[in-house]
Amino acid sequence: MASSKRPGPAAAFPAPEGVEALGTVRRSQLISTYGIGGIIDLDKGSFMPMGLEDWDRVTSNPALRIAEGRLQAQLDVDHFRMPPVAKPIRGTTMVELRSTAPAVRFPEWHECPKCHRIGTEGDPFELCADNARLQCTNPKCAKAVATPVRFVVACRHGHIDEFPWVWWAHRGRDSGICAAPRLKLLSHGKSASLGDLYVKCTSCDSASTLGDAFSADSMMKATCSGSRPWLYDRERDCKEKPRVLQRGASNIHFPVVASALSIPPVSEVAYQIVENQWIVLSAVSVEAVAGVLAGIAPRFGLTVEALMAAFRERKKLDDPSFTATESSSRAEEYSALSSDREPETTAGFASQFCNTVMEPPGKIAYWFDLIGAVSRLREVRALAGFTRIEPYPVASEQIGQAIKENRISRLSKRPSNWLPATEIKGEGIFLRFRTEAIDQWMEDNPALAERISVMESRSAQIASEKGYKRDYTITARLLLVHSFAHALIRQISVACGYSSSALRERLYIAEPSDGRGAMNGVLVYTGSPDSEGSLGGLVRLAEPKLLEKIVLETIRNASWCGSDPVCLETDPKQSGDRLSGAACHCCLLVPETACEKFNRELDRTMLIGDAQGKWNGFFATGGE
Repeated sequence: MASSKRPGPAAAFPAPEGVEALGTVRRSQLISTYGIGGIIDLDKGSFMPMGLEDWDRVTSNPALRIAEGRLQAQLDVDHFRMPPVAKPIRGTTMVELRSTAPAVRFPEWHECPKCHRIGTEGDPFELCADNARLQCTNPKCAKAVATPVRFVVACRHGHIDEFPWVWWAHRGRDSGICAAPRLKLLSHGKSASLGDLYVKCTSCDSASTLGDAFSADSMMKATCSGSRPWLYDRERDCKEKPRVLQRGASNIHFPVVASALSIPPVSEVAYQIVENQWIVLSAVSVEAVAGVLAGIAPRFGLTVEALMAAFRERKKLDDPSFTATESSSRAEEYSALSSDREPETTAGFASQFCNTVMEPPGKIAYWFDLIGAVSRLREVRALAGFTRIEPYPVASEQIGQAIKENRISRLSKRPSNWLPATEIKGEGIFLRFRTEAIDQWMEDNPALAERISVMESRSAQIASEKGYKRDYTITARLLLVHSFAHALIRQISVACGYSSSALRERLYIAEPSDGRGAMNGVLVYTGSPDSEGSLGGLVRLAEPKLLEKIVLETIRNASWCGSDPVCLETDPKQSGDRLSGAACHCCLLVPETACEKFNRELDRTMLIGDAQGKWNGFFATGGE
């Protein structure tokens, strides 16, 4: 990752000049935690990845392009591009500028650790010799390296700006801001609390405490500046009130990530070959395609018919009438995970989806009707935008409209035909619940309806208040499958050595009335970007005897929580925006990278029953 000044002429990225890297992050982090518009704390300071216009210069290499047709159709783009990998310049400590992800310094305000002056480059700081960090110009400070300030302001429309230090220091001064502000960030030294900090102008002796900076009305008189540092511009007339946030707070940046698994036919070797040759094939007439494929078929050991079938599948994506939704993609994945798929390798291309389905062992056969050992899978995750203050849940195909409505922040000034993405290659375990068992459980426990109604009403209310459209409703089926997925992830982590942050859930849930039939399955998987996946440890757990033990221990451990009886007796009416029942850090919550729903819509009572005995949990009947 390299720093960039405000761009001027095309000379902003000369090549092949070298540059000292600011630091390194994983590719997958640039699609999630440290994506465009986020804040990255590095050894050389605090920086913000820049927008797609600047990425264009470093991702133009065709080798960085990846494809996933169904996801491209949902997001209305032509292709995806992976973040670049830094290339060292031999004999130096520098890297090629065109191989680095561009970033801009944010926040610009810094504090000297010795004299406690706060300001920006030029007043009172200057660049260090590494052209990245800032140092104090006060001779008494001996060029002490400055640190970024802790506070910024942001709004729900994604704008972010510097904390108004000068205004804050003078807000109690009758005559307003003095002619030559000179600020220091000081502490009374009584405690480490925020209320002990204050900013002082040494020019006029005005001072103001930071104790109320995070109060609801601290910025009531302020207006949002519309600042978008990642795009070097400002939007006018933002009506949202800015809020003070800590620079490293988790609500600074919520990435909007859309994902899809590569399943047949996309995952098959013939399709991959056609996709790899698509620039050529899309340029020739339909009549000439057969001849072109006949010329390349012998090289890969495939028949022309197989390649033509793959070509027709790929061509469908360019048809304006072709539509793809997240729900239809999930239904296709659910079907693929429920069937066998043997591995295939040809001329350097390997099938990207391999699955072996098995009957569940007897002790858990009442609850589940199918186990899938997914020995090879590929997931593409694309960053489509981001929000601040709070997440904005939305289906993939609705992201574009949400961006137009200014509910999700843009990654570029103008619409782009590509998005940054990464591919995750790994393995997983698929568990499909027995549909008739779930239906019978819901029929036998009518008291579930009242609890579900409370959570559904609250979910609809939140969606209405915050202006987003839900494409699902909260049901007992959803809470059951989702809660079990979290309990299973935690059990795998404890019993098998995987960290819970290394695992991830993918939920397949639909009611019979949704038109495609019921779906009630979960894929728990792990994987790594930039590699061929993991080492087989997770898929080995799908062996019936091992999985039986893990599932039974999952159910057993779910029956007790370290926070019981408080946890089990939790009333969903009191859960606020958390939208959960009995779920806490002691029993169901997992790292947010592992959960599709931000640790919401969970309820352990679906698994084991409620504290008053009004309904039985799903696992209270059947099984051993």
